[in-house]
Amino acid sequence: MPATEGHAGSTGTAGAVSMPTGADGQPRWTCPVCEHVNPLERDRCERCDTPFTRLFEEPEAPVEVDPARAMAWSILLPGLGHRMVGRTLDGVARMVLFAWVVGTLVVLVASGVSGATAPLLLLYLVALVCLEVTSAVDARRLAAGEEPLVSSRALLWGAVALVGASVLLATFIALPAARGR
Repeated sequence: MPATEGHAGSTGTAGAVSMPTGADGQPRWTCPVCEHVNPLERDRCERCDTPFTRLFEEPEAPVEVDPARAMAWSILLPGLGHRMVGRTLDGVARMVLFAWVVGTLVVLVASGVSGATAPLLLLYLVALVCLEVTSAVDARRLAAGEEPLVSSRALLWGAVALVGASVLLATFIALPAARGR
């Protein structure tokens, strides 16, 4: 950035809208994402395409939740602790995954557990325990201001692995029955 495009006129206050001026004296705006100085006429940043209106968004206030309380709510229902600390989408994803795992366990138990379906039942029991433990620990960590152990991406890949393992196990269970053994 050239020296003529300094932050003259900037308030210097965190979260305030900065209005520097260029060499021509025309007002400019500083992108809140990449800090590139743009002409006021532009409605999007020249460098990163961030909209000008982003300057006026209120920063989200951090949610203050007792880590033990967030953990307790996540033990009750995985995802509730995440929702309490403001991570609603992560919370909903964990709740949906929990409902799927518990629903599958209910169907397996209701259909009668046999030697053939025992591995599938065991897979879902392990998935349930892992989801409960990681959700509770992550909710506590998030409420304490720490990074979660299991990211959203890791949770997604875990769900994909569970689907793959389920299909594989169900195939090995169903093939002998289909052959008449």
